[in-house]
Amino acid sequence: MASTVTKLPKPKMRNLLTSRLPLELAIGTAVSISFGLAWKFGVQLPRKAKYAEFYKTYDAEADFQRMKKAGVFQCVDAEGNINTDF
Repeated sequence: MASTVTKLPKPKMRNLLTSRLPLELAIGTAVSISFGLAWKFGVQLPRKAKYAEFYKTYDAEADFQRMKKAGVFQCVDAEGNINTDF
């Protein structure tokens, strides 16, 4: 039984950081670049396209008239009269 026991190699204790650092930096860089590209093409560009589509059809004057009729503004009432006592 004693003849089948093998000795384990000693773990590397010196320069462990120096030997692992290039690999870890490469992995970190690759992961950050991939997530950055995924964010750009998965979130930013679709959002930018939605904003562009919204402002193509947006009518600010109609929106202002709708808010004026609803009474949102303090200085302008629903008929368009300017209130000075606010």
